[in-house]
Amino acid sequence: MRVVRFFLLFAPFLAFHAQASEPVQTLAVLDFENNSFFNADEVQPLSKGLGQLMATELGRCSSVRIVERRKLQSLVDELKLAQAGVTDEESAVQVGRMAGAQNLVFGGYLVMPDGKMRMDVRVVEVETGLTLQAGEATGRTRDALSLVRKLSRKVLKDLELRLTAPDDRPPGNVSLEALTQFSKGVEFEDQGEADRAAECFRKALALEPDFGPAKDRLSRLSKKR
Repeated sequence: MRVVRFFLLFAPFLAFHAQASEPVQTLAVLDFENNSFFNADEVQPLSKGLGQLMATELGRCSSVRIVERRKLQSLVDELKLAQAGVTDEESAVQVGRMAGAQNLVFGGYLVMPDGKMRMDVRVVEVETGLTLQAGEATGRTRDALSLVRKLSRKVLKDLELRLTAPDDRPPGNVSLEALTQFSKGVEFEDQGEADRAAECFRKALALEPDFGPAKDRLSRLSKKR
């Protein structure tokens, strides 16, 4: 009986200690690759936006440290990859190594003429260059936030990481136009153009008032001023 009481008394502490002692993994989330063949130029801005959304979702795990976009961009500039982008895995692994990341998260997307979108993601170990896992998800373009969440949770599961306080609320829907404005805002942030970034986030919210990530980015910019 005493053993049972001891377990009931200290179980919360033991669970917390187990979570606290879980090793932290450093992930670098790269911009998504645009694999679209229909209106490819129009959906190109999504590359940065989807990468940012994925980084935000993965960052909800207390055992994950996300390399900041600014640091990644600085390394890309340093390696003179800004114009061509990080188009090959060898360059990406080099960026990840310089950023101190253990794993790289690559993403890709394909926007189809019928209003659907396919996203894929894979995780590459920086030390070995080996692909650890991969996954894909397909849905309507309005389901982009749900697709990102689904893939991010797959990444965490395959890396044997868990969300300490998962947000089970539906991520909501967002129009392609609003998602594009959000993505342009992320790009302007990368370029250090805060005013233009804020304008894009406001446009995204005018289209989708409940677009949480746009609210968060706009609030973050406001606090910096």
